[in-house]
Amino acid sequence: MTALEVEIAAYRSANPKSKALHDQAERFMPGGDTRNSIFWSPFPVYVTHAEGTKLTDADGNVRTDFVNNMTTLIMGHRHPDVIKALRDQLDHGVSYPAPSPSVVRWAEIICERVPSVEKVRFVNSGTEATLNAIRAARAFTGKTLIAKCEGAYHGNHDAIQISVTPAVNVAGDAEEPESVVMFPGINPGAADDIVIMPYNNFPAAERIIRKHATELAAVIVEPINGQCGMVPAKPEFLQGLRDVTAELGIPLIFDEVISFRASRGGAQEFYGIKPDLTCFGKVIGGGMPVGAFGGKDEIMSLWDPTHGPGQVQHAGTFNGNPMTAAAGIATLELLTPEVYEELERKGELLRQSVRELIAELEVPMGVTGAASLFALQFTTENVTDYRTYATNDKQMLQTVFTGMLNEGFVMSNRCAGNVSAVHTDEDIRAFVDALRKVLVRAGYA
Repeated sequence: MTALEVEIAAYRSANPKSKALHDQAERFMPGGDTRNSIFWSPFPVYVTHAEGTKLTDADGNVRTDFVNNMTTLIMGHRHPDVIKALRDQLDHGVSYPAPSPSVVRWAEIICERVPSVEKVRFVNSGTEATLNAIRAARAFTGKTLIAKCEGAYHGNHDAIQISVTPAVNVAGDAEEPESVVMFPGINPGAADDIVIMPYNNFPAAERIIRKHATELAAVIVEPINGQCGMVPAKPEFLQGLRDVTAELGIPLIFDEVISFRASRGGAQEFYGIKPDLTCFGKVIGGGMPVGAFGGKDEIMSLWDPTHGPGQVQHAGTFNGNPMTAAAGIATLELLTPEVYEELERKGELLRQSVRELIAELEVPMGVTGAASLFALQFTTENVTDYRTYATNDKQMLQTVFTGMLNEGFVMSNRCAGNVSAVHTDEDIRAFVDALRKVLVRAGYA
């Protein structure tokens, strides 16, 4: 048996109730799944309880959570302050047909912490945030074309589901990639409205931006690329994008749905670079469904309903709902500069400990990440963009992901993760010890 087959056999044996639930789920949902990012082969575990850093599944297995609902739960599961805020709001109602005072405070916190955001609007997912930020840029400029990076995921809508994980043999030249529609059902014309840039290669990106400058409504970028394994942008790449877009009058959008956990003011504070528009999600909602977009008043004023006809329309039954606002405020108020400092320390402790393990066992792999984010990379390449990320050994990714589940640790199914404020150094040491066992079982010693 291969190392992967050994891990899958052990996994099947340890999770019979999750298997039974998945069989039942397949009767009602395609593939038993309603969220592809948490599906994995042969079947996912079904979680019944979460507390702090721990997840308990239907079989009673307890695992340490190093994915935190895809980077969302920065304060861990069921933090007492967040739970209290939600319970207090429950006593007053779960949704209203009018604004609540809490949404005002929530917006105030975000604008206060992110100087580039003069005004903000709330939505219910990161996908809706990027959709509306792109709409804002198009309305503001009167142009249509968007530039994005190859290998960047900015949500599940046609305008941006282009060249997220393209097959390299159809993706064109690495310095001027093709726009590749990701799957059936996306409007084929969507690819015509997107130009693709390489990540972390500013000379190439600049050439592409200048080539299309008169048509570009915006440039959108993740300061820390989640899809490719929490790959941080080179400072000179982000600064170059800021400089050239400012020169040419093109709005720059930072997708901070993941990277806002990098510091109190997000990755833009981490790097010291101000975009024109910012997309938020995940941590700002304290575990509730959330998204937001904001930026310069001159752009955001396009949504001002007091301006009468001709303004950009934006509705949403649950936008700024009081339950999410309550959880979001509680979480953001917990996130002091000292908490971020400790998150970064723990993130670097994990990454450095993994590097030392890789060197000791002489495994052909690496680790990427920044601040509290990390990812295991099963390639000898220095992963800085999509093309280097695409050299990953996918079987080893699945072997280690499954093996870590067997050892009692949860990452994303691409072996990416993050530390929360409630993880301890002991949790990190245990994670690295478990990784050692999995790699030894895979043949490295």
